[in-house]
Amino acid sequence: MRLELFDFIDQVSNLLDLNQATFQYTEHVLVDLFEGLMENKGDVIVSVSSRIKSKDSLKEKLIRNKYYLDFDTAEDAMDALPDIVGLTLECRFISDENNIFNELFHHFHECGKGLYVCVANANVFLNLSMPQPQLQRNGFTIYRIDGHMIFNQKKINFELQIKSLVHSFWSEVEHQVVYKNTQFVVYDSFMKNILASIRDNLEVVDRQLQIVYKQLINQSQNDREIGMSESGFKIFIAKAINDLVALKMNETVGFTTDFRKCSSVLSQYIFIKDFVSCEHPQYKMVEYFEHFNLLQIMDFDFSYPIYLENNYEHPDPFCNIIGQYWESIINIDFEWHVFFVMLFAIEPGNNIQDFSKFIEIIKNLIIPPTWYSEQFSQLGDVNAQICRDTFAQIVANSMVRVGKVDIVHEDKLLSMLDIFRDFIELVSLRTHSIEEFNESLPDYEETLEHKIVNLF
Repeated sequence: MRLELFDFIDQVSNLLDLNQATFQYTEHVLVDLFEGLMENKGDVIVSVSSRIKSKDSLKEKLIRNKYYLDFDTAEDAMDALPDIVGLTLECRFISDENNIFNELFHHFHECGKGLYVCVANANVFLNLSMPQPQLQRNGFTIYRIDGHMIFNQKKINFELQIKSLVHSFWSEVEHQVVYKNTQFVVYDSFMKNILASIRDNLEVVDRQLQIVYKQLINQSQNDREIGMSESGFKIFIAKAINDLVALKMNETVGFTTDFRKCSSVLSQYIFIKDFVSCEHPQYKMVEYFEHFNLLQIMDFDFSYPIYLENNYEHPDPFCNIIGQYWESIINIDFEWHVFFVMLFAIEPGNNIQDFSKFIEIIKNLIIPPTWYSEQFSQLGDVNAQICRDTFAQIVANSMVRVGKVDIVHEDKLLSMLDIFRDFIELVSLRTHSIEEFNESLPDYEETLEHKIVNLF
């Protein structure tokens, strides 16, 4: 026969299920509310996240805090739980946590007994009289504020936390590595010292990131457009990529290759894709800084194949030729394999979308779209497009003929751009009809392909 406490726990768990719709509504209202309240802190707030307490977490808390001894009914226990709904305001740096806490006093007014009511929603209350930050069981501090919301004349408790990126990362590590591994109890004293040391190092990282961030936003007006000079940014990213390749290749295959020129291409790709038209490039720069730090400790193996979500097809003839070639050799030619492993690691989204975007940018570097759209215009829209597509195919086929990863090196891309621009402008001036173009096409194709292949 089971202990009575487990019957009690089951009753509270059933209440969690029965009230799930209410908790979900509360969660939705609170997220919308705090996103609105923090709107003017947009440069500091990274995200507003939330969760409803899971059954497993609920059971663990009921046992750990001995609610089965303190409450007679499941309803009383449920009402006493302070964090059925959890809300986290995630900010960039540790120093921002106190700023965000103080910001709450602009949106909540004291209403007695230590409670403060929200100006924008009179049904939401916070206990802002609690000392902050609070000391946790692990000895570290946290901004944790009790609150509740009135819905259908019922009080629903929630917990509001304010965490920097570093503290959020640490909380997840501590939860997954420490609290879920009971074997650590055996090494309690030793592990506490090690974990404290890791925590201290993370706070050093936070200060370093803050220094970098301040330096970026305090640059002169000319540099502020992208957070630093274009060349400085590219060098920084290229070095980060190159160092990462050296580290991970040695770890997974036992040797490394010269990836410096490929690193430069990937840094140029990142610059074009994420910084040229970015409204807040200095924030994007910090995100990449954090991302490369994370990649240093992540596992990715150069000895395993790359998988694209679906077969590559593109309406543009240049992109289609290059893309299908790369797709065919991505797991055969090791140089290309390493290159795309790094591309997909840097851009951790949908591989086929990143693959397609990279090809489109490579095309635009060799064949500038605005300039090219004006070539052969004397032939009319349809015939002009036929000529432009034909020459784009010639360039793509020439690159495939070369095959080497050198075709995406920055110096080679610039050389192909110069050759292509000079050649097309000359041919465009000489061409007066589509018939004349078709008649001379074999010579054009041979000449342009020869010029491009000879670069390598």
